[in-house]
Amino acid sequence: MKRSRIDIGRMRKEQGKASLGTLIKYGAVVAGGAFVLKGCSSDEARIYANLNECEDDNPTEQAQCNIAYQDALREWRNEAPRYPRLSDCEYDFGDGSCRPLSQHFIPIMTGFMLLNNGSDTELDLDFDRPRGLTSSKRRYSPAYNRWSTADGALLGNTYQRKADISKSQLQPTKGSARVMGRGGFGRTVSSRSSSSWGG
Repeated sequence: MKRSRIDIGRMRKEQGKASLGTLIKYGAVVAGGAFVLKGCSSDEARIYANLNECEDDNPTEQAQCNIAYQDALREWRNEAPRYPRLSDCEYDFGDGSCRPLSQHFIPIMTGFMLLNNGSDTELDLDFDRPRGLTSSKRRYSPAYNRWSTADGALLGNTYQRKADISKSQLQPTKGSARVMGRGGFGRTVSSRSSSSWGG
């Protein structure tokens, strides 16, 4: 077997040099990547803990706030995780944080969000696609004092009233809500957090 000869000296001299064409090519790739990332960047949503907050923030749109809140509540009843026992639901969300629904128990909707179609200085909310939110009072829960969608996407601390979200987080959950056992929602949040690359 014939061995090829490696010129270490020549390799050291070549290291660090790049032609103008190479720099332009890689610069275009980086710029293109930045453009693609910006294209799939998140949108800003406003979060309200209750109807009054929405009405105070949008005094000329109080009727719209009321409709959006009622829509979010209706969707929440369809999407929220279900538990066969109250104690299982309260294990995940805290004492007094669950209510009966049909033959199950669901966490109470503690807030709702609306997509902001406007700029940073202009508030233009999309009242047609509200999304209900909840949070947990249990310190061991990944959703402790954090806004969470029914399918376990975390959006930030409950004192925050803005969140960067993807449009998919405004889409209603497909199919019926999942029936969970004790600790099931925490596992859902953890699995979503570990599989998301966006933070």
